Amino acid sequence: MIAFLRFEIVRTLRNVRFLVMLIAFPVLLYLIYAKQHGISQGLTVATLLLVSMAVYSGMGSAMFASGPQLARERRSGWMRQLRISPISTRGWFAAKLLQAILMIIPGLAVLIALALTYGHVHLAAGRLGLLVAVLVLGAIPFCALGLVIGLMFDSQTAQVAQMITLLVLAFLGGIFISWSNLPHAMQEIGKLLPSYHLAQLGWNAAAGRPLDMANVAALAAWTAGLAAVAVWRWRSESTAG
Repeated sequence: MIAFLRFEIVRTLRNVRFLVMLIAFPVLLYLIYAKQHGISQGLTVATLLLVSMAVYSGMGSAMFASGPQLARERRSGWMRQLRISPISTRGWFAAKLLQAILMIIPGLAVLIALALTYGHVHLAAGRLGLLVAVLVLGAIPFCALGLVIGLMFDSQTAQVAQMITLLVLAFLGGIFISWSNLPHAMQEIGKLLPSYHLAQLGWNAAAGRPLDMANVAALAAWTAGLAAVAVWRWRSESTAG
């Protein structure tokens, strides 16, 4: 299992699209906008942007690690080989989940280092630790979402489906545009999305405010629902195969 996990991680890190879109892009946006002055939600622009870009990078990394790559594995026949290998279904899902979570760390580490140096963000160790825990654990539903995309779409459309999904989550979740500036109908839709709840938890953690358990419950519900869809799709393909 350890060897399988190592193989998956190395293969993902060799993908140039992953490095550019999910690490370089949010870093570039941070470099452009972090020097702006102002306070919002009790946070400086640099701190607010740290959370926003970390949420975007985390969502995308989690989805990428388990989505388009999985679609390519299905097309190549790699999934059929795994089904007859000693790796159990539960072990495979656990490895994919752990792989996706680990893929969040590179982008998050770069953004935090940039925020502490270039952005002059000042967060106490406890607050920073809580923020990291929120961002990493809060990305779990996006790992499950990536699995759903990888199991529902073919290798040619999974990449497009992931990017469209990521952009919708980012815009309607208030990551690229302030949620309060969205039209009312979009605000109502945005409040239902996991990206909105993760961003709210991240901003509260950075500001030292109590975490809203309603946001935690929403992310847990998304995780359970998406995981159920992924398991159903996996079993359907296993039966069909």
